[in-house]
Amino acid sequence: MGTIHAGDFMRRFCSNLGMSNQAVKAAQDAVKTSEEFDIRRSPISIAAAVIYIITQLSDDKKALRDISIATGVAEGTIRNSYKDLYPHVSKIIPNWYAKEEDLKNLSSP
Repeated sequence: MGTIHAGDFMRRFCSNLGMSNQAVKAAQDAVKTSEEFDIRRSPISIAAAVIYIITQLSDDKKALRDISIATGVAEGTIRNSYKDLYPHVSKIIPNWYAKEEDLKNLSSP
């Protein structure tokens, strides 16, 4: 039995939310990059927070509640994971998906 990674859940969660292929690819890339940082959260919590970030950067924004339902992660846990990821967002989110100025428009945790 191998280690569980956040990326293992991404396709299913993104599909449940009806995200575009481009957003799914960005979320998968972001989750893979996030593994380079010491973020002490469960893989599912990280996956949910990355989906939240990706959808906030897209034209098809998803409510925190919808992400919570699709992933089974509590809204408060997604918020806390978002706080942990936020300082690294410029390194985690692929630059082909969002520009630096788009990242500045993300709400501060």
